[in-house]
Amino acid sequence: MNSDLHNYISVYDEKLPQEVLNNFKKFCKFNLNFSPGRIVLGSKETNDNIDKNVRNVEVHYLKNINAKTLTECHWANFLSFVFTKTIEEYQEKFSLKAIFKVMDIQILKYQKGGHYKFHVDHGLKTPRTYSCIFFVNEDYEGGDLMFRYPGSDKTTKIEKKQNRLIVWPSDFLFPHTVTPVTEGERYSVVAWAL
Repeated sequence: MNSDLHNYISVYDEKLPQEVLNNFKKFCKFNLNFSPGRIVLGSKETNDNIDKNVRNVEVHYLKNINAKTLTECHWANFLSFVFTKTIEEYQEKFSLKAIFKVMDIQILKYQKGGHYKFHVDHGLKTPRTYSCIFFVNEDYEGGDLMFRYPGSDKTTKIEKKQNRLIVWPSDFLFPHTVTPVTEGERYSVVAWAL
């Protein structure tokens, strides 16, 4: 096992100006309709049978095309720009030159008991190159993002801090989990790049 793999999990703090972050928090809390999160297991996506033992989270799919409001379109475009620029920083850091496009931006709301068991983001129906999580808030307990070393029980916990964006490769070498939220609500934004 090579623990150097976890060097490829990069943390970027203070991604948004504070006023912008405050406005986005209000948008997440008061302006969105969330639905239960789907699960993709191997090549099968389960829409009808949502297994809350595996993933217990509410999702709002953020779109710029067919958005319900201009505000949602704005946030979709703005966050796509933030994720794109951060992935470009990530590629520069590791001297990578892959062409990519940010896809499928989702706002996630984990309420008390919300969690997501260990999984990887790349799969047959979800071919992904880079994974991103943006921590919107930090005023909750539990809900920790943790990575497991391949072939081991050893884990790395990412400290929760609002306005923090994490980027890593989506492949099988980076299994990760969100531990159960024990108090409050955890808001985050996830996106992937192909």
